[in-house]
Amino acid sequence: MTSITAIAAGLLTIGCSAGAADSTAHVTPTPPTIAATSTAPATGYDGLTGLPLSAYGTSEQDDVLLHRTNEALVARCMQNRGYTSYSGQEKTQAAAKTKEEKEAIRPAGAWGYIGSATAKRIGFHVAVPLPATQGPTGRELKDYNACWDKADKQVPSLAGTRGWKLTQDLFGQSFQQAAADSRVGAARDRWSDCMSTAGHPADDPEELANGFLNAEKTTAKETAAATADESCTRSSNLAAVYFAVLTGYQQQLISANAEVLTGYKQQVQAQVDRAAHLLAASGTT
Repeated sequence: MTSITAIAAGLLTIGCSAGAADSTAHVTPTPPTIAATSTAPATGYDGLTGLPLSAYGTSEQDDVLLHRTNEALVARCMQNRGYTSYSGQEKTQAAAKTKEEKEAIRPAGAWGYIGSATAKRIGFHVAVPLPATQGPTGRELKDYNACWDKADKQVPSLAGTRGWKLTQDLFGQSFQQAAADSRVGAARDRWSDCMSTAGHPADDPEELANGFLNAEKTTAKETAAATADESCTRSSNLAAVYFAVLTGYQQQLISANAEVLTGYKQQVQAQVDRAAHLLAASGTT
């Protein structure tokens, strides 16, 4: 599971993560020491994927490899079943590369908003769904599902394993700990004061962003709020403090759960290695 996916799952566990993973070692959080002048990440994407816990799980590059392997295995199976022209579901997947692409993946969060260009262009509407594509139907769908199950058995998912559950739980714990940290709270208060001065009163960055997501498209009011959010994030130093504090709490959690996490990391690497071998054997480049 990609680190971004794990992070998203961890965000969903906030408020209900306690006791979610029986194997989680108990840790009494200690406010971590951070640099007097912490630096904000270039993008929210970089901040999240650069977190210590993000090393435990597949990278986006790994996910691209796993996706391509699955498609190659399914295509070969379908062709063996008589669908000689079948070449895949025609869905492309690629890791973010440019700064603009990374900036637009997750600019807004508990850290405020990072990315002035994205704020002006799309505000908080960054999760644009891909258009639906026509999939197989009838007998072809039945054969496709059988082929997908066969491919999944060749490169089994790690979802639901002990390490997978633990990683999600630890992400959730670390987000809770960072949110409750007094230094993050002070930076958030500075951010809130700035937003009020800018004409967009708000107490919490995530609540501000979520308030616009029910609209079908970005509005002028939304881009104005996002632009103010980005400016206030910089002036309050919220993102820099937030990610520095979050990093410290995650390092504590990793130290307390090192054995399980190390084992999970080895499982992930074995999964990726097997996928690479199968993809090479399929002749797909």
